[in-house]
Amino acid sequence: MRVVLVLALVTSALAALPAEAASVKVKLTTSSAKPVVGQPWRYTVTARSASGAPLHARVKLQLLLGTTVVGCWKGGAMMQCSGQSAGDWQSFRGRRSGVLRFPAQSVGVTLTFEAIVKVAGQTRRLRAPLTVQPPPPPAPLPALAV
Repeated sequence: MRVVLVLALVTSALAALPAEAASVKVKLTTSSAKPVVGQPWRYTVTARSASGAPLHARVKLQLLLGTTVVGCWKGGAMMQCSGQSAGDWQSFRGRRSGVLRFPAQSVGVTLTFEAIVKVAGQTRRLRAPLTVQPPPPPAPLPALAV
């Protein structure tokens, strides 16, 4: 009897997995598609159930130039790296937000910010295209009265 009950529970759990996986909602939002050199650029990754409950998930953040990885989150900061597996996985529950600042050498380059999210047995790739803008020119100094 006990074996049949355990088998029935395992079978029903496996049958429920695809429906549960389909009910996962993941989202990537960013503060702009045109970040400015040296200024804060914000991103948020969310993972929720269909009912809106926060889910435990892991995320890997990467910057792509075309399809090539050129940057990744590693050791607590975004840094230059390469390879599809580059970067550290970070755990979160429901939401992870952060701020990046782009260097001057990225001005005019079209990049893709990618968040690879693992949640409820699924892997989702969320992408946001961006083009880094130069900083605004400094304000002119006021004329001196002589």
